Amino acid sequence: MTPWDGVHEFVQVVEIGSFTRAAESLGVSKSFISKQVTDLENRLGVRLLQRTTRQVSLTPEGEVFYRHCREMGAAFDRAQGLISEMQEKPTGVLRIALNNTYGVEFMATAVAEFASTYDRLTVEVVTSNADSDLVGDGNDVIIRYGAQEDSSLYARQIGHQSFCLCATPAYFRKHGQPKNLADLREFNCLTNRSGYWQFNSAGGTMKVKVNGTWKCDDGSGVLAAARSGLGLAQLPVVFVRRELRTGQLVALEDDWSFFDRDVWVVYGHKQNLSLKVQLLLNFLGQRFQRMEQRPEHFRLPDNWQDLE
Repeated sequence: MTPWDGVHEFVQVVEIGSFTRAAESLGVSKSFISKQVTDLENRLGVRLLQRTTRQVSLTPEGEVFYRHCREMGAAFDRAQGLISEMQEKPTGVLRIALNNTYGVEFMATAVAEFASTYDRLTVEVVTSNADSDLVGDGNDVIIRYGAQEDSSLYARQIGHQSFCLCATPAYFRKHGQPKNLADLREFNCLTNRSGYWQFNSAGGTMKVKVNGTWKCDDGSGVLAAARSGLGLAQLPVVFVRRELRTGQLVALEDDWSFFDRDVWVVYGHKQNLSLKVQLLLNFLGQRFQRMEQRPEHFRLPDNWQDLE
C-alpha cells in the first residue's frame, strides 16, 4: 500500500458524483472503488465523503483534500506534458566524455555541429587521457576506441579510426622509408611509454615492440616530435590531417603500415533511451560514414622530397 492508493478513485467519485459511474469509467467494480476510498479515509483519519442512497457529497475535510488532489493532478499532467515535449525536442544537459590522448578537435567539432541543431540542449564535454566511467562520472555517453570489454554497458559502433606511419620529408630523405614491419627496427620510432605500436593483421590486431628516443603518452607530444623531424610516428589520420595536406608530414601508403580501430559510443541503458542520446547516436553514425579516414586523400605530393 502507498499513500497514493485510493486518491485517483476518490477524485473520480467526486467529479462523476457516483461510486457506480466512477467504477464504470475506471473499468473496475463498485466494491473495489468503495474499498479504496474507505481505506484512504481510514489512513487519513477523516471522512472525505458523505454517502446517501441518492448522492455523494464532500465533507469540509474532503473539499480541502480534493482541492489539493486536483492541484497534484494538474502538476502531474504538466510533468507528463514536459516529458512528451522532451521526447519530441531534446532539452536539458547532455554530458559527453571524450578521450583526448590524440586531441578532441575532430570529435568535439562533430558534437558541436550536433549541438547547433538543438538550441534547448546544453552539451557538457568532459575530456581525459583515460577512459571515463559512465555511471560513476555521471556521463550520458562516452566515446571509446578499440575492443570493448565491459559487457555491462551498451555500445554502438559508429565508425573506425585509422592510424598511419608518418614523418617529415627530410627524415625520409635521410633514412628512407620502411618497407615492412621488420624494417621498423632501423627507425627512431616516436611512441607512448609502452613502446608498442599496433597494426592490422589477419587475426585482428598485432602488437609490435618498437624502439626510439622519444616516448610520450600525449599524442600532441608525439606529433611535436614528428614535426621536428625526430623520427617516425604512428598517429591518427584525422589528428595529422593538416600536416599531411601541407606536406609538413608524409604518410606511408602501404597496407601493412595502417592500424584501424573501432569507434564506439558507449551508453548505459538500451531500453527507454532518452531522445538526446538517440539523436546523438544517429548523428555520429552518419557523420563518421561521411568522414575520410585513410590517407588516399593525402597522397604524397609529386615534390615531396623537396618539402621541408
